[in-house]
Amino acid sequence: MKKNAVKLALREGRTVWGTWVTIPDDRVVRILAEIGFDWVTVDMEHTALDWSQVDRLVGWAIDAGTTPLVRVPAGDPVYIKRALDLGAFGLVIPMVESAEQARQIIAASQYPPQGSRSAAAANHYRRFQTTLEKYLAAANEQIMIVLQIESPAGVEEASNIAGIPGCDALLIGPLDLACRLCKPPQRLPQASKEDFEAAVEKVIEAGRQRHCPTGFHARTVDEAQHWAARGMQLLAVSNDLTFLATQAGDVLHRLKSGIGRG
Repeated sequence: MKKNAVKLALREGRTVWGTWVTIPDDRVVRILAEIGFDWVTVDMEHTALDWSQVDRLVGWAIDAGTTPLVRVPAGDPVYIKRALDLGAFGLVIPMVESAEQARQIIAASQYPPQGSRSAAAANHYRRFQTTLEKYLAAANEQIMIVLQIESPAGVEEASNIAGIPGCDALLIGPLDLACRLCKPPQRLPQASKEDFEAAVEKVIEAGRQRHCPTGFHARTVDEAQHWAARGMQLLAVSNDLTFLATQAGDVLHRLKSGIGRG
């Protein structure tokens, strides 16, 4: 059975680098894998991706050699079941704010007796290169559950959330967290950097005490490296669409700034 390389790396204390996938094209996810990203998250929360597109993206990611996670729209058992039945190696669950919520999410992601996930002869076991019987026996161990901390309530409950068995990592959603720390959110550029960093540090400390890895979805390389240096292990940088826009914009700027020279 294929192992979850990212879950293993986190357990061994290693840092893993990922990004978000929002474009339903095999060339995009294959390029990201070939470049060397350890993992990708296929985002269903803030995109128009449908289930058939997610199915293909998960398969392409596995074929290309990276670990596919799926961020579902919410921690609903129906979303959780469907994403896992497509063969996702893990889930990212947005806006987790309590231990009870975390407990319900994890139960929905695990087969009995640990949880309540419904069993089906879906495509999941083929994605793990095994049989249905072996998948049913090992899925609880291999599937990775990442719970997003994106609000002051989540920060306050981070230690209790991290302590729930089956929580494999806490991941900061920085934009949502900053918006909720800054009132009104239109003042985001003037938000207190100190308050934000203190909230993130509180999550890092909660994870450290609970022996639960922590992570951050960064917008820039410098931001990702900053939080990696603070002890975070699960680091995502930007997303496919932003990579495209940034590089294209940079090329065009250089082209136009060179007009008339020589």
